[in-house]
Amino acid sequence: MSEFRISKQTEAEKDQYLLECFHDAGFINELLKSTSSIISGRKGAGKTALARFLENKPLDYGLDYVCRLSVRNLDVSADTERHERVNSILFFILIQSIQKLLEKEQLSSESKKFWGDFLIQNNLQAVSDYETFIESKRTHTSGFSIKAKIAAWLMGSEGSVNGGESQESTRTVISNTPAALVSALIQSLPENKKFVFFIDDISDYLDSSDDDQLSDDVNAIKDVLLNLETYNMQFLEANKNMRFVSLIRNDLFDFMVGSNVNKLRTDALELEWNEKSFASLIIRRLPFFAENLEDHLRNPLEAIRSQFPDEVFSGIIEKFDTKHYALNFYSYMVAISFNRPRDFLKFCYAMRDRLSDKHPATAENIDSAEGEYSDYFNKELRDELFIASRMLKHELDQEELNRLIDLLSQENGFSSGQLRSEFAKYLGVRTGVGHKKIEAFILELWRYGVIGVREERPSLIHFKYMSGFVLTIDKIKHSVFCLHRGLWWFSRKRQSKKMVKDYSQTPPNTP
Repeated sequence: MSEFRISKQTEAEKDQYLLECFHDAGFINELLKSTSSIISGRKGAGKTALARFLENKPLDYGLDYVCRLSVRNLDVSADTERHERVNSILFFILIQSIQKLLEKEQLSSESKKFWGDFLIQNNLQAVSDYETFIESKRTHTSGFSIKAKIAAWLMGSEGSVNGGESQESTRTVISNTPAALVSALIQSLPENKKFVFFIDDISDYLDSSDDDQLSDDVNAIKDVLLNLETYNMQFLEANKNMRFVSLIRNDLFDFMVGSNVNKLRTDALELEWNEKSFASLIIRRLPFFAENLEDHLRNPLEAIRSQFPDEVFSGIIEKFDTKHYALNFYSYMVAISFNRPRDFLKFCYAMRDRLSDKHPATAENIDSAEGEYSDYFNKELRDELFIASRMLKHELDQEELNRLIDLLSQENGFSSGQLRSEFAKYLGVRTGVGHKKIEAFILELWRYGVIGVREERPSLIHFKYMSGFVLTIDKIKHSVFCLHRGLWWFSRKRQSKKMVKDYSQTPPNTP
C-alpha cells in the first residue's frame, strides 16, 4: 500500500504533508477577491494551513510575497494599560513586516537604506520575538527615531521636515504611534507588487491571562484587529497592495464587547467545510487514491464511497438522529466530530493500521479506530472550552469534563427543566439563584457543539456547527437537549466495555 500521508501531529505547523496534500475548498480565491482582514474558524478549521500554503506558493496566486507572522508571548506586556499593550502589539507586527520586506528586497529602492538604518539605530534589526521587542521598546519611551538624511518620499509624513531634501543628518521621530509608522511604510511600498501578511497565534496568550484580566485581554485583541483593518484601508486608499490578515478563533467574537464587534464579524472570511471539500481533502491523504488522484477528485463522493461503503455506517448513524448526507461516512464523521479538517485527519490517522488496499473498510475497522479517536476528541474539546469555562468561573479540567459528558449521556436527552436541575447540581448552585449562570452554561455548551437541540422528540437534533438553527433564551424553555452524538456514542461504548470488564473480573458466586 502507498504511503499514508497523515502524520500523528495534525496541527498545520507540524504537518509534513501539508504542502503536498493541501486542499483549497475555494477559500484562497474568496480571500483574494475580498478585502477581508480576518480569517475565522474553529480550532483545526484550517486557518494556519491556508496561511502556510499561501506563504509557500504566492506566485501561483499572483502574489509577490506572503508571510505568516506568529505573534506569541504577548503576556510579557500584561502589566501595562490596554491602550499601551495594543500599541506595542501593533508596533511589533509593523516592525516584523518591515524586517521581512527589507530582507526579501520588496521595498522601493530609495527607501531600503532608510529602513535599514532605522532598524539598526533602534536596535530592532535582530528582534524576532515579542519579548525581545518589548525590551527594546522600553529604551525608546519617546518613540523610535532615526538620524539620517530624510528622503523626499518620507517628507509627506513628517511635520518636522519643511520641504526640500534634507542636506544634514537629523534625529527624527517617525513613530510615536503605530499609525505614524504605517504612514512612512505606505510611502515605501511599490505600487506594482502584492503582499499579504498573516497574523497568527495572537490569542494564544489568553491561556496565561489572569481570570480578572481575561475579558480585557480579549478586548485588546479586538482593538488590534480594528487597527489592522484601518491600516488595510489606508493601504487601499494609497493604491498600495498590502494587507494584514489575522487568523482568529471565531468564538472570540462572542466574548468581545463594543459597537465595532459586528463590523469585525462581517469583515471575516469564515472557513466552513462541506461534504465535497471533506471528501477531496481525504482523497489527497489516503493511499488508495494516489495513482489516479485527479480522476478521483473529479468525483470525490464516489471515490470515498468505494473505500468506505455506505452500509458500514448505516446502522450507526440511525442511532444518532442527526442530518444525513450523500455519504454515510460523512454523516458519521459530522456526527462524531466538529466538521473540521483536523478531526477528519485524526480519525483517518487512527485507521492507519486498520485499513487494507485489498478490501474496503469494515465495521470492525471503524469500531477499532473509535477508541483512539475519542481520546483525541475529548482533549480537543477541553482545549476549545478553556476560555468559555474561565469566563463562567467554572474550570473544566479533564476529570470535570468527563463528569459533564457522563451526566449528559442520556440517549433521549433532557427537557429544559431536567437540564436546569442537573446543571444546578453540577455547578453547585440553586436553580433559582443560579438561573443566569445555568442559562449561560447551556448557551456556551451549545456554542461549542457539546449539546444539540431538538424542538420536539421525533425531530432531528440540531448542532450549531452543522445547522443554521439559532438557540435563544426563549427557545431554551421549549427545547429538548442532547449530548454531541460522538461524545454520547463514545461514552456509551466506554461504559459498556467497563461493565463487561467489571463483570469478567467478578468472582463467581460460591455455594
